[in-house]
Amino acid sequence: MAVLEQIRTKAGWLILVIISIALLSFIIDPTSLQTVSNMFSSVNDVGAINGKAVPYQDYSRRMEYYSQVEQILYQGQQTEGAADRAKQKAWDSFIIQNIFEKEYEKIGLSISEIELLDLAKGNNLSPIVLNLFTDRNTGQPNWENINFFWANADANPERQILINYLEDEILRNRKLEKYNALVSKSEYINSLQIKSGVADRSTNVEFNYVVQNYSAERDSSIVVTDKEIRQYYDENQNRYEQTESRDVEYVVFSILPSEEDFASAKEKMDVLAADFAKTPEPFQFAKAMSSVPPLAKYYKKDELNLLNSDLAEFAFSATKEDIFPVYLDNYSYKTARISDIKNLPDSVRARHILINYEQTQESYDAAKHKVDSLFNVVKENPSLFPIIALTNSADGASAQAGGDLGWFTDGAMVQPFNDSCFLQPAEKIMQIETQFGFHILQVTERGKETKKVQIATIEREIMPGKTTQNNIYSMADAAISAGEKNYDKLIAYLQENGIELKKENQVQRSATRFGNYNEARDLIRWIYDANLRDVSDIIEIDNRQQLVIAAVTKIKEDGFSPIEDERDVIEATLRLEKEHQAAAEKMKQTMNGVTTLEELAAKLGVDVQQSVEGTNFGSMYISGLGVEPKLAAAVSSSEENKLYGPVAGDMGAYVYSVTAKKVDEGYTEELEKNRLVRLSSTKSFYNILLKAAKIKDLRPKFF
Repeated sequence: MAVLEQIRTKAGWLILVIISIALLSFIIDPTSLQTVSNMFSSVNDVGAINGKAVPYQDYSRRMEYYSQVEQILYQGQQTEGAADRAKQKAWDSFIIQNIFEKEYEKIGLSISEIELLDLAKGNNLSPIVLNLFTDRNTGQPNWENINFFWANADANPERQILINYLEDEILRNRKLEKYNALVSKSEYINSLQIKSGVADRSTNVEFNYVVQNYSAERDSSIVVTDKEIRQYYDENQNRYEQTESRDVEYVVFSILPSEEDFASAKEKMDVLAADFAKTPEPFQFAKAMSSVPPLAKYYKKDELNLLNSDLAEFAFSATKEDIFPVYLDNYSYKTARISDIKNLPDSVRARHILINYEQTQESYDAAKHKVDSLFNVVKENPSLFPIIALTNSADGASAQAGGDLGWFTDGAMVQPFNDSCFLQPAEKIMQIETQFGFHILQVTERGKETKKVQIATIEREIMPGKTTQNNIYSMADAAISAGEKNYDKLIAYLQENGIELKKENQVQRSATRFGNYNEARDLIRWIYDANLRDVSDIIEIDNRQQLVIAAVTKIKEDGFSPIEDERDVIEATLRLEKEHQAAAEKMKQTMNGVTTLEELAAKLGVDVQQSVEGTNFGSMYISGLGVEPKLAAAVSSSEENKLYGPVAGDMGAYVYSVTAKKVDEGYTEELEKNRLVRLSSTKSFYNILLKAAKIKDLRPKFF
């Protein structure tokens, strides 16, 4: 009863809180209430940008949208990294919305409808359009494809999604270009900077010098104190700003086929090849039996030669009854037969009439009825093709030319359209269906025909068997057991057994890959949940093909690297500076009583060197010497025919004498102004805005 009473008491408080919130909703404005709601829902946020939360559901919807766009762009084909691209595009869209769009709104930056049309299909095509619609052979925009794409944008939902996506990309790219231009034009470089820069960079000096190269031996008399290290760290702290990362040591047990697996796979492939050799329909057999479906493409010999020279030789010398011997290609066994041989052109000229439809049965039936009627008319009287195209085709660009698409190469069009054009004879009038709608199609001219071969290829991947997998898991489990989740014990076990230990430094929380391996999110999550020198259990990555045992060896958080982590590098830097200064001081003592470079060279047992070409104040690199900015700055501000030095450079201590100064009249103030603008820090406004927004990326918690 006491427990029940406690529950009632606590439940009473909970009910009171709920009622209070309900009552408050009547008197608090919706914006404030939303803020309160956001506070309680932050656990489901995938991040925050400019103080605005990015809810999980909103991010997921955008990710699905960009995945859908990817599917449409690549016509449903699986492409490597598609999921990662969708995740990044979704995140970038929130960054643009919450940072850049707000900046554009502040200054009234926008894109008009006329400007958008010009960027999409006018005289000033956007790089987005050029990237998709540039002819690979000519390097010029493919206007037929551009006009074909934008015509009748409402043809079907998928096409409309792609249209909207490209319009958004064009707008975003153009706004960023404009904003960038505005920032660049806002740069102010004062006249003193310009005049000083011209003087520094237009005056080139030639000089003679003597160099005493630094010794490779360490000077044990030089000491760097803790106080000097601390002072250097404090004065140069900005150099040690760091982002969150982890250093990891790990061992990988790859689940790869054993010799027994290879032998078993070869036996099975030989049996399959025997059946393949007998079938009268090799291409259909290969489609049914190959783990990777064969391509229907017809190859010229030189095209096939790029893929496999032996197979190319076979394809253009064997008969259709012959079979290419089973061969090993990485972790797959393959074999092939000639499926078909044709004389085909590399390019054709064609015309078409496009009848599109909306995604309803009624629209589809109406379009089918219309195309059937027009097809019968054109087939009876081909001379009517141009006028029917002009008055009926949904492809506005080609319709104006009587349906003419001009010349195009094999592979330039979507597959059903492409195959009909290249595999059917000229003048034949055909009716086909593609993703764009129904087409009445006629090839009007064919290029020069050459022999082409269609290859039926069977590929069977060699997979590790159950015994192999168990053996590899046992090896990984033995390492875990021997290591007892202790870093030192694990390292000792690996060394004793000759197992390679790998390292991966600066692993980012948002990473999806680990080293050379894919699909490593589970491992990355463990790394960021672990403490220093923690040892993981066995973690499967790379589509469960790799077993990893990992240990975190270094943890870096956002902010500044602690002095302890930078001590060795700072000490080495200061020691080197002191050694260089000591060498310069020693050379200075050698200069006592010396009035010429020749006398100094004789004392040091070296030769007097001559600069190869002019050096100015802005030179980082001195011809014949290398990167020596200190020497370049020194000689540029020196008078002629005087002895100067020593200068402690990067490679040695220098004493020099300027022999000539020449002014480059071609280096103008305008050139210097442009140089200063390019170097200006405001050119990095993109990173500045991102940093100011204090972006919190929590996606790795969820994805």
